[in-house]
Amino acid sequence: MSKLIMVVDDDPGVQEFLQLALETEGYETIVAQDGRDALEKLATAKPELIILDFMMPRMNGYDFAKLLRQQAPHAMPPLLVLTADGRAKDKGASIGAQAALTKPFDLIDLLETISKLLSNN
Repeated sequence: MSKLIMVVDDDPGVQEFLQLALETEGYETIVAQDGRDALEKLATAKPELIILDFMMPRMNGYDFAKLLRQQAPHAMPPLLVLTADGRAKDKGASIGAQAALTKPFDLIDLLETISKLLSNN
């Protein structure tokens, strides 16, 4: 059974690239446009990992992570921050993310990070 990964990013190009790359690797994906969209989709989807951008309209990654932690602190899947912000690791740690990568990212690094996070979960 393949693992479900949620991609939360407002950039359609990033969404499509990640969805294609992840599905090629055998993962199932669900895409959300921003934090609010992600929270709505989490009402029915139970991803085993969330890939999260910080800078998005309506609800950014910080607010999303904060609300998610409040709503389901024990059922929260690992977070992988994927952002253009050069301080991704520090900012990711501030919201409890287990990993962070800076855009542009190397696909091999991303896939290795995902594999590690899912094997620890």
